[in-house]
Formats: sequence, C-alpha cells, structure tokens
Amino acid sequence: MEANDEVTSGQIASMTKEEALEYMGLPADADKETLENRFWQLSKKYRSMKGDEAEQKLADLSAAYDIAAGNRDMRVQAEEARAHEKKFLGKTKEEWKTYVSYTWKYYVGALILIIVSASLIWNFFFKPREDCGIISIGNFENAPGYYDGVVKDLGFKYPNLSTFCYVAVSEKEQQADSYTNQAAVATLYSGANVIVTDQAAMPYFFEYLTDCTNLYRSLEKILPAEKFAKIKPVYLSEREYKKMIVEYRKSKGMELSDTNVDLSSYSDAKIMTGLMIEDADMIKKLGYTNYWPDKPATVIFGINVLSRDQDESARIITAVLQGL
Repeated sequence: MEANDEVTSGQIASMTKEEALEYMGLPADADKETLENRFWQLSKKYRSMKGDEAEQKLADLSAAYDIAAGNRDMRVQAEEARAHEKKFLGKTKEEWKTYVSYTWKYYVGALILIIVSASLIWNFFFKPREDCGIISIGNFENAPGYYDGVVKDLGFKYPNLSTFCYVAVSEKEQQADSYTNQAAVATLYSGANVIVTDQAAMPYFFEYLTDCTNLYRSLEKILPAEKFAKIKPVYLSEREYKKMIVEYRKSKGMELSDTNVDLSSYSDAKIMTGLMIEDADMIKKLGYTNYWPDKPATVIFGINVLSRDQDESARIITAVLQGL
C-alpha cells in the first residue's frame, strides 16, 4: 500500500486519525509498531527521491504521522485544558514548575551575584570605617565586654575588637594554625592600634611591634604604684627574633635561603616590644582564658607599627590599664 499522493497538504492538516492512517495506506486498527514501520518505509522512499516534490512528500508524511499517532489530538486536548486553567503571569501551575526546574540555578546564581555586589558596595561606600582596633593574637580566647566599654568611653564608635586563637609554637599535640595566622596578619595590616598577645606568641610578631618605652614611662606617672608594679616590660632584639625564626624554620625542614643567615648582621639592642601582665585577677577582668596546658596565663600589650596613629594607640593601652 502506498500513501495517497493525490491528497493536498491542506487536506492532511484537517484529517482525522483514521483518515491519516488511510493516507499512509494502513487500516484504521493499525497498532503503533505497524505505524512506526510504515512511517520508516515511506520516509526512506521519499528521502531517496530528489527535488522539491520529495521534500513536500516528507513534510506531508510527517504531518500525517503526527495525526495518525495521536500527537496532534493530544496537543489540542492539552491546549483546551490549558485554556481553562488558572494562570499567573501567563503560565499555568505546571508550566511554572517546569520553568523553575530548568531555570532555578540561574536565579540562584543571580541572587548570589546580587548579594556579593551589595556586600562590596556596602563595605566600600556605606560601611562606617573602623576608627580603632584591638587585635588579640595568642593561645587564648577573649570574652567581649571590657574592651567595648573602654573604647566607648574614649569616644570610638566603630572599633575592631578581634581575637585570633593561635598556637605560636608546637607544644605536645598543639600545632600552629596557618590559616588563623594569615587572618591575624591581614587584620594587623588593616591598621589596628593595639596588639594583645601572650608570652609564647609575642616573639613571632616582633616585626609588627613598635618600641613601648615612652608609653611605659608615661604609665609610671599615671598609674598607682601598686598597679604599675604589676606591669612588666618585655624586651627582644632583632638578632634574637631572627635566630628564633631561623631555628623554627629549620625544625620544620624548610629549605629556605635565609636559614643560613649571618645573625651577627642583626642588631642585638633590646627593644621594649610590649607590656606584660601576669596578675590572674587583671587577666580575668580583661576577659582572657589561657589555653596553654603548662604555661601560666600572660597578656602582653603592644603598639602595632602599622597603626594609623601611634599616640592614639598609646592612649588606648593607657585607658585599658587604668581601668584594671
């Protein structure tokens, strides 16, 4: 049986399912497999032909197959059902489900981009600039409260009061946390006024500490003698610092060019790098909890060499110590 070549394209479009089967040379009760085989045979025949007529025959055959397979009627039914469904912004409930299932990741990406952009805009253009900073770096934690009150009394509105619990050297099962160290150093570079550390960690931040001699002398005049006696100056030389760093790197097996430096080229002049407190009651009032297993609690105050205002940094330390 051959397809009815005398039927026009316009007639095919209006055929019933039975008429489309008849057009393809099939009985009205032809099953799906028979229809598929017939479609394949006629398609193969028309593709072997040349010219516009062959192209038209293939197009007509496809249209007839669409009707015979019931696809056209299913679309019509779906369109009629859709016409009676409630719509929101031109889409039915099922259409919205389909739309969201394919596009949700783009909206999530756009939302993330908006949030990141808004955060950057806030930080660069609207966020109030920090007007002072007290950065605690050591193997301890600091409970908020004391420093907040001190900087508020000094008139600061946007302080940066951060604590980085950092094991400066390996001791038993404790290991240095490089990520915490990097975050701490990044904060120091932001221009924080005061560095607060402990006796074990302090030498590792030698390069960030400035001489506290003038501050120590001014405290002697301001503080009561009993309180001043509890403040101990801490000294370190450039040579001692460099030796410690070289030994530490060697202990870690680091093959660095500066591990065999001539230490005699560095100054051995002692610098007052900080002011240390060992009194347990004073440390408790400051809000520190010591995490060294077999070292006594210590807190050392130093002025950040990168501070925007060295005098202001000294003023903050003075106020902190006066309140103890």
